[in-house]
Amino acid sequence: MAHSRAMDAATSRSEGAPPGAEPGPRASLRNVGICAHIDAGKTTLTERVLHLTGRERHVGRVDEGTSVMDWMSEERERGITITAAATRVQWRGCEINLVDTPGHVDFTVEVERCMRVLDGAIVVVDATKGVEPQTETVWRQVEARELPAIAFANKCERPGADVLACAESLRERLGVRPLVVSYPIGGGDTEEPLDGVVDLVARTAWRVGAGGVQRERDLPEAIADEVDVLRAELVDALSELDETMFAIVCDGRTPTPEEIERSLAVLVRAREVVPLFCGAALLGHGVPRLLDGVATLLPSPAEAEPPKLFDAETGAIAHEALPEPLALAFKVHSKLRRGQRSDLTFVRLYAGKVEKGSRLWNGRTGVTEEIQSVLRIHASDVEHIGEAYGGDVVALGGLRTTGTGDTLTLEGGRLRLEPPRVPNPVLGVVVEPVRDEDRLALRDALEQLAREDPSLRTAEDPGTGQWVLEGMGELHLEIALARVGDEFGVTPRVGPPRVAFRESIRAAATGAGEVDRSYGDAWGNAVVEVRVEPLDDGAADVDVEIGPGARADGGGLDAPSARAVAAALRVEATSGPLEGHPLSGARIVVEVARTTVSRGLEAAWVQAAVAALRDALRSAATASSVVLLEPRMAFVVESPVDVASGVIGDLNSRHATMEEILSTGTDGRRIVGTAPLRTLIGYSTDLRSLSKGRATFNMRPAEHAPLAGEDLRQDFPVGR
Repeated sequence: MAHSRAMDAATSRSEGAPPGAEPGPRASLRNVGICAHIDAGKTTLTERVLHLTGRERHVGRVDEGTSVMDWMSEERERGITITAAATRVQWRGCEINLVDTPGHVDFTVEVERCMRVLDGAIVVVDATKGVEPQTETVWRQVEARELPAIAFANKCERPGADVLACAESLRERLGVRPLVVSYPIGGGDTEEPLDGVVDLVARTAWRVGAGGVQRERDLPEAIADEVDVLRAELVDALSELDETMFAIVCDGRTPTPEEIERSLAVLVRAREVVPLFCGAALLGHGVPRLLDGVATLLPSPAEAEPPKLFDAETGAIAHEALPEPLALAFKVHSKLRRGQRSDLTFVRLYAGKVEKGSRLWNGRTGVTEEIQSVLRIHASDVEHIGEAYGGDVVALGGLRTTGTGDTLTLEGGRLRLEPPRVPNPVLGVVVEPVRDEDRLALRDALEQLAREDPSLRTAEDPGTGQWVLEGMGELHLEIALARVGDEFGVTPRVGPPRVAFRESIRAAATGAGEVDRSYGDAWGNAVVEVRVEPLDDGAADVDVEIGPGARADGGGLDAPSARAVAAALRVEATSGPLEGHPLSGARIVVEVARTTVSRGLEAAWVQAAVAALRDALRSAATASSVVLLEPRMAFVVESPVDVASGVIGDLNSRHATMEEILSTGTDGRRIVGTAPLRTLIGYSTDLRSLSKGRATFNMRPAEHAPLAGEDLRQDFPVGR
């Protein structure tokens, strides 16, 4: 029966706008991301949208390297999306901020950062393949952000395309309730080429005319009965979930297209259903109906749930009204203009107004930033606009210290937005300059890349003069190093891939540190005691807490000293007690902080805290409570049945754990499992050779787990 409370919630959100909103712009605005498995056609779809909405005169082609959204040289050379690209289009009274996200697993963190600031999603699936491994990954991100979503079955012109099979794939592998709302005319395994799509809501047929314009056409008699059955199934499904539609059906009345659309909108915004549109982005079929769905089914910022606020000091959730202005920086991009490098900071503005000259405070850095420009983004181009209001996604120029995940608000604001979570890197390489005169340029380049992309981490070894650059996979690191050469003019010497190991603790340990010495004209005395314990929730981060016994009201750390101590402990945690790998999955609690002088010196507090942490970690290592962790990858191999046994045997030799071996028709097998990353480096090449190029492989980071079989490590170099 209907979920009336979901309908009530959706209705109540549409009636009121958050503080700082301009009702007109917010009500007609949509912030939407396009996400999918690699090669499903996200960028081609975006290019078609740009042409259809009049944003571009020509349709860019990924295979020809002419796509507008894939503007980086590496993207055009490889034919894949590497960095999320944003644009803004108009469609039937709506302003749509559209974000084309990467599909390759190495850039999943980029997708996560974008999902953090969007209000809806378009999930693209290949109509010949249905849901693929990376589709499941991006869907988990959509679900984690509780985003309403619609789906688009692309490539319906190709043999094997089946929209109904796609719907079943969405149901089985994503656990959603798909509702087919459009149906192809021809294409797939029919004898006719794709010649349009049927809108099941209005029972009308459309085809692509001259210049890409959509024109109505007659509904072919050959599929009229099937269309009527599908439309009836759509109405029945809506009547099961929507009381209004249920009443219409009980009255024996045929619902109008407007009533069907209204019911769909309520259920989509309540995340009860996922409408499935279909078409061919390359030819333009079905794209206008998809845009109609964005405008009518997905929520505006005024209807979306307000973001959670957190107290910057305690980390507790704050149940307060949104301060004005309030923005989250979710992406930083450095660009060379007229020989000078400048940063663009992409922000989602949640409340209030920003304009050139506005001053925003960054609570993490304690710096007030002045906005030099407010920009509308169109791929690599920018357009200066006078101002932006709550709900919009724009770029700000002139921010010097703001990084990804920072909250921007009024000076002294104590509330912050939830920053994006960044997983630990899994692979690293050693990087060093070829010439000594390139050292500073290489350091600046690596630091800039890490600032733009938090999933890249870099650390310098003062003893060797080398850097370790860590990322989410081989392609991620390869692209980053290519950018070092292309954009920064430095060609470094690069070592072989090194697995990024981590260290963690299995039992709590305590330690103490004491400092009693002079600091110039002042005397510093400090005693600090810390406790290190494993995180209960299995998180990969290192949390630092200042306990009640270490705070200023107990004669301990004042606020500036507490921040300095926390920062120093996080830095110290990057070198564990076993082999110097970063600590992971641990909480560091400063339990005691005391001094005998009238006012504790910050430097003394920091040195004592670092000494206490080292003491605690030594104690844990002595008690065999520290364990070495290695990254494990979740993999999916699609293999022909005649080589599947060989593929399975090879995976067993790589210490893989098989979770499922599924039949995909009469001639295919899907092998699902996990394996240590150190055994999968270069696996794509080996699989291609083993299967004569017929098997495909996809993997994603799964977890850092205790190292199995330490004697194997001699064959696989580890990270720092």
